[in-house]
Amino acid sequence: MKKIAVIFCSLFAGVILAQGDANLLLQYNKGPDPDAFYRTWNFDLHAFAVRINLNEDYSKPGITYAVGSNVQYKFSKTLGFTSGIGFFNIHYQYELSTNTSTDKLSYLTLPLTVRVSPSRNLILETGAIYHFLLKAKNSEIVNLSNKSNVYEDGVFKNTLGWLFSVQYNVWKRLNISVQYRFIKKSSDAFSIQKNNFNGLLLGVHYFIFNPRKKPI
Repeated sequence: MKKIAVIFCSLFAGVILAQGDANLLLQYNKGPDPDAFYRTWNFDLHAFAVRINLNEDYSKPGITYAVGSNVQYKFSKTLGFTSGIGFFNIHYQYELSTNTSTDKLSYLTLPLTVRVSPSRNLILETGAIYHFLLKAKNSEIVNLSNKSNVYEDGVFKNTLGWLFSVQYNVWKRLNISVQYRFIKKSSDAFSIQKNNFNGLLLGVHYFIFNPRKKPI
């Protein structure tokens, strides 16, 4: 998974450097670029299929989902920032001789990312995303004090993560995406429950305003 992060970083670096050359060339064109329009503000609704696992070799990931909405602010045709709110789930099963139970974690997510658009069809995105823990439960009883399958406070925590994403426009306001996300937080070294995760998300995004249509 670390190789995926390196690939995304290389893509961003290459695009940003290329944008500098493109802007220099544009300054020396004889006339204005008819394709230079962009929407300063836009909003999107999105849904993901999520396959994220512990950063350990004793678990296997399940498939779950995430949903949310973002607001995008663009400084130019090619550069913008995004924030929003989402609901995010992680499911995985332990593969230990003494434990084959399943953890199900739910988070409220708050991203702050930068978006670079090499073309109107393509968006590269990276940035921080905060995961506010809503619930952590197991398929078996894990809280003996009240015989509950909900973990005690402090086992799982609020965590900070990072995402790398590629979006592609398939039709008017509709985009699809592939995202790599990793989440990292200090955990009890003697516990099998950890706060460190990584994996892939496949997404569908619907923009409220058509980004390919010039604003009036």
